[in-house]
Amino acid sequence: MNRILKQIGAVLCLLLALPGLWTTSTRAAPSPSEVEAAQERLLELERDFQLVSERYNLVADRLAALQRDIGVAELEVTTLERRIGIRQDAAISLAQALYKGGSTIGVETILGAETLTEIERQLTYLKASEEEQLKVFERLSSDKEMLEQRIDELERSQSKAVREQNRLTELRTTIEDKIENQRAEVEHLNELLERARRRAAARRERARQEALATTFPTVTAPKTPPAPNPNAQRAVDAALSQLGKPYQWGAAGPDSYDCSGLTMWAWAQAGVSLPHNSGAQLAATPRVDRSDVAPGDLLFFGSPIHHVGMYIGNGQMVEAPYSGQVVRVNAAFRTDLVGIGRPG
Repeated sequence: MNRILKQIGAVLCLLLALPGLWTTSTRAAPSPSEVEAAQERLLELERDFQLVSERYNLVADRLAALQRDIGVAELEVTTLERRIGIRQDAAISLAQALYKGGSTIGVETILGAETLTEIERQLTYLKASEEEQLKVFERLSSDKEMLEQRIDELERSQSKAVREQNRLTELRTTIEDKIENQRAEVEHLNELLERARRRAAARRERARQEALATTFPTVTAPKTPPAPNPNAQRAVDAALSQLGKPYQWGAAGPDSYDCSGLTMWAWAQAGVSLPHNSGAQLAATPRVDRSDVAPGDLLFFGSPIHHVGMYIGNGQMVEAPYSGQVVRVNAAFRTDLVGIGRPG
């Protein structure tokens, strides 16, 4: 019996000596160099993907603006056509009156008439100078020239809109191909980093358990500093309320987001409008020095700019990082930080 107990004890000692056996994962922990390489590769894939994603947002905004311009131009063309019809009737009536009577007919108020009945009434009762008669034909000619210009502009805008729509289709295909081609690698890198995080968490838990047996004082985690104004605080609160929601390129809430979609949505909750593109958001906001950064400020990354997050204090930001991830809190001051903007 003693021999059996000794054998069991030896086996237990051997098991307890195995590194990491009692952590949440039985796979070997990645080395620091592997973790660093994985982080760098993820950042590279993120840059590559977000450059295309943010380009898509920019083209989509441009197409929306073109479509609004086309709507206005179509309305102008319709208005001009209606006005030309009225003035053309007035010109015909005036020409007929001049031909039949050889006298001049007043037309000053005819130019503003809206109906043929009103035109006929003015032609019957008013007389005018030859200069006024000439204005009828000059205004008609001017309107026709303006109509031709508007139709030409409308056709150019419509052609440009078709090109932008084709560009959107190309970008969508590029994005979907990147998602498909990079999915396996991103999942592998995330799994490696998650394994490293689990090991680190396990080490921290062991240290915490050991600290419970000591007389060390309790350490309270620092509070996130308040934003400089109510609008910024509303934007920060809104962004943090979306933690855990999935990244989706081209999305701006409320169920999923890309990076500029999250910051645009969060600041919209504070009544501030931003474009759906990280570079355009930088252009739309005043610059802030890093020494003056405050919660609610937007942090812009990459050259060209392809990513944006919202500063929340204590060196942290909330961001929608890349495909396969969720809205999260992350370190704010990456090495590729290129600018800070303050909406409001």
